[in-house]
Amino acid sequence: MSKVVVVKFTDRESNGHYNREEYRLLLQTGLKAVAEETNAYFAMKKVIPKGVIGMKTNCLTGRLLSTPVVLTEALTEILTSNGHINDNNIIIWDRTNRELSGAGFKLNASSFGVRCLGTDTNGIGYDDNFETYGEVSTRISRLLTTIVDYNINLPILKDHSLAGLSAGLKNMYGAIFNPNKYHDNHCTPYAAHVSSLATIKRKNCLTIIDAVRVQYNGGPGFIGEYQVSYGGLILSCDPVSADRIGLEIVQGLRLKNNLPPLEKAGRPVKYLAVGEEIGLGMADLSKIDLTVLNLDHNGNAKTGELF
Repeated sequence: MSKVVVVKFTDRESNGHYNREEYRLLLQTGLKAVAEETNAYFAMKKVIPKGVIGMKTNCLTGRLLSTPVVLTEALTEILTSNGHINDNNIIIWDRTNRELSGAGFKLNASSFGVRCLGTDTNGIGYDDNFETYGEVSTRISRLLTTIVDYNINLPILKDHSLAGLSAGLKNMYGAIFNPNKYHDNHCTPYAAHVSSLATIKRKNCLTIIDAVRVQYNGGPGFIGEYQVSYGGLILSCDPVSADRIGLEIVQGLRLKNNLPPLEKAGRPVKYLAVGEEIGLGMADLSKIDLTVLNLDHNGNAKTGELF
């Protein structure tokens, strides 16, 4: 069984935004549940090993539909608590500096403070060596191959015009130099094969999907009329299971808003089953141990349902 935790506020209206303290409460609660610990610090140490930690963001579409800066700030606060990780050993990253800046991140390639940089930063680029898994052969960002020891995947939950679903597996397309080659057949089997590349599979230690605002149709670009408040995060050490629960949320929101399932809309999400077949993680709901936690305004948690 793979553990997935969905943690969300039930008595706050997000309006598309949570502040750093609200994200910190969600993260602490979610990490404790994933690690099955009662102390947030020990939970963090159990789930996220010590070393240089990458945070792979999703900044392709600008501020309106990208990984929130305050989410990375709240996660940094947790990682650096009690000296677990030095702040300069945290690297917020994505494909390009332009995309990071456009999403509101402050670039920093210095030896002081949290680093934030794109693969296109001078001296970074993509590894010279190709890695291959199945139908994918590519070069991976040196940020991942040589600089970070472990990576936390921080995608946004949204509909995708080709893949059907854009979440954790699809976000790792931003780590390779030729993602354009891997969109045929609804990104199947490619999305699963990208995340099964040896470096990506070894270094990805945690997926945290931002589902505070979910775009259930019209993605991957921002279309406000198809965005709704869901108010939570999805956390798992299993990248396939995290996406599988994300898919349940997107499909549920489509149903609530009188849209057909993604299969009937011509965008079936097929790559998750491939992920299970090749041992990347669990896509079968019967093999996923799902915990849904509803938080009140004081951070007290009660067991709940996805909807």
